Amino acid sequence: MSITRQEIDLDSRHQIEALYHLAVELSGLRSVDSVLDVALRHCLTLTGSQFGFVGLCGLDPSAMDVAAVHGFHPSEEFYSRHRLIPLRPNLFATAVLENRPVRSIDARADPLRVGQPAGHPEVRTFLGVPLRISDNPIGMIGVANRGSPYEDEHERLLLTYAAQVAIVIRNAQLYEQLSRANEELEQTVEVRTAQLRETSRELEEKAAELQLALSQTVEAQEQERQRIAREVHDGINQSLIAAMLELTSGQHRLDRGAVDEAREALGSAQTILREVEAEIRQVLRDLHPSVLEGLGLPTAIRRLCDEFAGHSGVKTRANVGNRSGRLPGPLEVSLYRIAQEALHNVATHSGASRVTVTLRFGEGDVTLEVVDDGCGFEPAVGAGNGAGHLGLRSMRHRAESLGGHIAVESRVGRGTAVRAVVPIK
Repeated sequence: MSITRQEIDLDSRHQIEALYHLAVELSGLRSVDSVLDVALRHCLTLTGSQFGFVGLCGLDPSAMDVAAVHGFHPSEEFYSRHRLIPLRPNLFATAVLENRPVRSIDARADPLRVGQPAGHPEVRTFLGVPLRISDNPIGMIGVANRGSPYEDEHERLLLTYAAQVAIVIRNAQLYEQLSRANEELEQTVEVRTAQLRETSRELEEKAAELQLALSQTVEAQEQERQRIAREVHDGINQSLIAAMLELTSGQHRLDRGAVDEAREALGSAQTILREVEAEIRQVLRDLHPSVLEGLGLPTAIRRLCDEFAGHSGVKTRANVGNRSGRLPGPLEVSLYRIAQEALHNVATHSGASRVTVTLRFGEGDVTLEVVDDGCGFEPAVGAGNGAGHLGLRSMRHRAESLGGHIAVESRVGRGTAVRAVVPIK
């Protein structure tokens, strides 16, 4: 009897040592595959089994995935076809379905046997135990083909193993989920950082472009003031001086009694003053076209085309649609100024002989198009030419300020088309 007790004590110590070594080895593992490999290898050694498997329940409640196999080396094709064990009453699945150990002295004759696929090793003795978390099965460990039938102590030992392995599997799963989440977060942060960097670069470019446009607009305004000042000084002012001289001359002639000569001087003064009035009206039209305010955009565009053809010598055609009702004031002014600027570019840069100005009204927007047959240019090059293409920037910012956009199509030697599309709000 003492020998039997010693054998029992020795066997128990071996089991405790085996559990300890399993716990130590599992504690350093982080991946589910590594945990399953180590756990299954220990289970086979501890129970003296020929081969075994670990099955895990996944999102599909109707099947269990064979996540690890030892003692049998299936081909990739065999494994991919048969790795899912249906969760319905059979020898293997009962451990999960009924959450209890399952033993069979001879699986070949077991009532729960449902057959096995061709190429699978023959299963004789079998022991399966559930893997549990909080007493809920998450899978099972199955071992097979021990030289002698599995006993109660094998079942208890495998259950003890399974309890420890289930916790480590769940921790490894959580670790992998956390790792994937961290990787996804890092990728998201990287993508967002790149997007923010790109957005910041675009904003910097936009700010620089707006600053350039602002400075160029201020410069253009100053040049326009200087032009008006020159016109006033060289034209209107000189004409007024001439008119004053004629009036003074007329006064002197009246004092001398030379009435006819006085009338002639007064007539000259009147003629000069009429010219001054015409020049003042032209300056005022340049500053704010009264025809636009009084008659609307279509009429103002037609008048602009007539005036442009008259002073530029470029054959100008106006295709202007009609619209009942007026557009908002800022919209009419901006489109008129875009047309002005586009025609100014035609006269200054294109060398065109013909230009067509088209104004179309849609249901929710209005399109202004200026097309010439001039020398054209490369738009990419023109975009970087601050001096020569200030007008393009000015037109673009006018359209964008109203929620619209400008498109410029041009080829060297093929003319230029400037198209502004602006929503009617």
